[in-house]
Amino acid sequence: MSANVRLPKAPVLIDRVVDDPEAIRQMARDHGPYWQPGRVLSTSKSFNEVSDNDGDDAVTDFANALVGPTFRGQWAFAEPIVDGSAELLAHQGFSDAARRMYGWDVVVPEQVYVNLSTPMPRQGFSHTDIPEFRGVDRRNAPAWLLTAMGVSRLFEAERIHIVTAVAWFYRGEAGGFRYWPDGVDGESFLHNDTWNTAIVGDNDFMPHEVQRIGPRGATKPPGMTLSTEMIYEAPYWHIVEQGEVLASYPDPAIRLSLSWKAKVFRNDAEHAAAVDGNGLSIDDAITRLGADLAASDTPEPLAGTSVESTDLQAQLQRRYSAYAVSAQAT
Repeated sequence: MSANVRLPKAPVLIDRVVDDPEAIRQMARDHGPYWQPGRVLSTSKSFNEVSDNDGDDAVTDFANALVGPTFRGQWAFAEPIVDGSAELLAHQGFSDAARRMYGWDVVVPEQVYVNLSTPMPRQGFSHTDIPEFRGVDRRNAPAWLLTAMGVSRLFEAERIHIVTAVAWFYRGEAGGFRYWPDGVDGESFLHNDTWNTAIVGDNDFMPHEVQRIGPRGATKPPGMTLSTEMIYEAPYWHIVEQGEVLASYPDPAIRLSLSWKAKVFRNDAEHAAAVDGNGLSIDDAITRLGADLAASDTPEPLAGTSVESTDLQAQLQRRYSAYAVSAQAT
C-alpha cells in the first residue's frame, strides 16, 4: 500500500441546517420506497444504476452481511430528482463550509441522499466513504472498486476530492454520530445533537460511525434481504420484503440523516480537466491494483480481470477494506 496518506481536513459543524426541519421529514414521507444501501457494495453495477432494486442481487454470505435496518433514497444526482431537493443541492452553508475546509475556489454540489434507520444496535465499526477518480467514478464503476482504489492510496494523483455534509432530523433516543477527525488512530468525538444540525467533513478520509438508535436491545427485523424496502403509509413506516410487511414503526422512531456531497477543485482548469474525463480507465485501475497485490508482503495474483468477476470483487474487498472495528461505548 502506498505511503501517500494524509490526515482528514478539519470538519465544520453547522448548528442550523434549514429553517423548517419538519419539511425534511415530510419530504422523506412523500418520496419512497427506500432501498438497502448494501446494494451499492454487492453489485458490479455503477453507483447510479443500483437503486432500481430489480431483484438480481447475488445471494452470498457477503451480500447477506450487508443487510441492515437502514434504507436509502437518492434525492439528487447532478440534478434534482425529487421535489424540494434543488434547494438542498444548492445549500449555501454546505458550499461555504466545503470552500473553507479546502481553501479552494470551485465547489460543485452533486448528490443529496437520505438514510432512514429503524432502531438498531451500535454498528461497532467505522468506515470512510466511497471516493471518485478522474475517469473512474460513480457513473461507470462499482462502489467496491472505487473503495479499493481509495484505500490503496495508489490513485491520489487522479483523486477527485469530495466534501460530505451529514445532517440529522431525528428527535428519538440515541442515534449519535461518532467521528475521528485525526484519522482512525486518533481521538474520536460523539455528535449527539441530531435535530437540524450537520457536520461537513472530509469523509473520504475521516472515519465515522453510526451509534445505537432507539432503545437498547433493539434488533433488525428478521427475514430481510438486499431487496427489502421501506415505505411510508401513515402513520407508520413499514419494512417490506416481496410484499410482506416484516415490521412497522411510528414515524418518530425512524432516524433520518441527509447527506450532501460536492466535488471541490483548486480552480476552473482543474474542474474542466475532471469533467473532460481524461484519466484512468477501469482496466488501468485493475492493473495498478494487481501490481500492488503482487508486490505486497503477502503477494497474490488478481482473482479476475473485470468488474463482472465476483472473485475479483471478493478479493479487493478483503485486501482493501474501508472498515475498522471501533471500541467506543455508546
